[in-house]
Amino acid sequence: MSRYLAVEWDQSEVRLAAAASGAGGTVIERAVSIPRGPVAGGDRNADQGPPEEELGERIRQALAGIGRADTLVAVGRASVELRQLSVPPAPAEELPDMVRFQALREFNAMEENWLLDFVPLQLESDEEQAVLAAAMSPETFHQIQGACQAAGLKPRRMILRPFGAASLVRRSRPDLANGVRLLVDLLEDESDLTAVADGQVVFLRTARLPGDPLASAEAAGALVAEIRRTVAAVRNQMGGRAVDSIVLFGAGDPYLALAEKVHEQLERPCESFDPLSGLRLGRAVEKDPPAHPGRFAPLLGMLLDEAEERPPATDFLHPRRPPEPPSRRNLYAGIGLAVALVVLVGLGWGWLHAQSLRQDIKRLAAQANRLDKDVARATKLVQAAKAIRQWTEQQTVWLDELRWLSEHFPPAEDAMLVNLELAPGRGRPQMDMEGLARDTAALQAMDRALGDQRHRVVGEGAG
Repeated sequence: MSRYLAVEWDQSEVRLAAAASGAGGTVIERAVSIPRGPVAGGDRNADQGPPEEELGERIRQALAGIGRADTLVAVGRASVELRQLSVPPAPAEELPDMVRFQALREFNAMEENWLLDFVPLQLESDEEQAVLAAAMSPETFHQIQGACQAAGLKPRRMILRPFGAASLVRRSRPDLANGVRLLVDLLEDESDLTAVADGQVVFLRTARLPGDPLASAEAAGALVAEIRRTVAAVRNQMGGRAVDSIVLFGAGDPYLALAEKVHEQLERPCESFDPLSGLRLGRAVEKDPPAHPGRFAPLLGMLLDEAEERPPATDFLHPRRPPEPPSRRNLYAGIGLAVALVVLVGLGWGWLHAQSLRQDIKRLAAQANRLDKDVARATKLVQAAKAIRQWTEQQTVWLDELRWLSEHFPPAEDAMLVNLELAPGRGRPQMDMEGLARDTAALQAMDRALGDQRHRVVGEGAG
């Protein structure tokens, strides 16, 4: 028998559900919650919750009586950055890289080291592919891992909680599979609002509330307003397609009354849904069901998916990635076999071929002797060409020298050139100049201007 554990927490409580799966089906054995009270010492606010070590201790308390199980962690909407992205149509194996590239451009704070997973959306468009992408920072990931480690748990999956709730509705209420449904998951002071179109999550958000909508008229009014805004947002994203009905997770008269209020104010069908209904429950859950079963919808959906080996829509521990390159083991084995066959054939054929090779050697030796003469003649040509190149490189480019002289010669009011002769000189090119200078100072200035590493001024007036 396989056992599975699903856990999540928020600022107010830790929730845990456990299931066992065997030949008879899946049984929900535990569904408990433990409040996260104020931290001892008074140095933190009560709504901040305990640190990771205390959170791990609360989880260990909830785990009492539960043996080893595969652990699934539900991640709240507030822990990730979520956005619908549009990318060009592409094969499935190219989509992960394209989505990450687009997410780095459009997400506000995302960096290369963030975890990213996404769900392709089946929207009618030939020009682009829509995806619902969720990104988690390394800090949030390490905090979740740290709390699990403190509780002695090793997560197998890390799933965005609204997808677990949507999966439970698809399984328990097949009559809601078609159309657009808005799932409302009430927590203590917030609500997850998830739009599901034809069984697929297409929109989700978390709304903060001023209190408990079941006990406060103000909070109930705020919830209705948030639902109204979400309905409008879904219509806009779905190209005018409206929400057909609203599903409120929860059981009992307070949830029925709240569902009726939502129905009256929004003029849209609204019903309450008990996540535990229709499931096989263990003795402990039947005897002591959770006070707010609606909050366990994501955990129950995750447990049932895992028991039936259905991969979740999102999993930050196993996000969508480009496929691994195909294994080359078979290729290498085939190459090895081919090489072995070649070697065997070569050994048999080699002796016969040796005679032919000897004849080729004789023929090539004679050809080499003839080519040696050609090489000798070519060597003489190369040496002659080298000498010509050296002679050419040693020639002076007089146009360059004249340009240099014009750039460095003093201004006309200081000196004037009367005669200029260019000649190779005694092993070194030289320019013989005759001219007039305004005075001795101008002549000395000219000597300094015309003398550098490549030029030396000699003769009368040189300084």
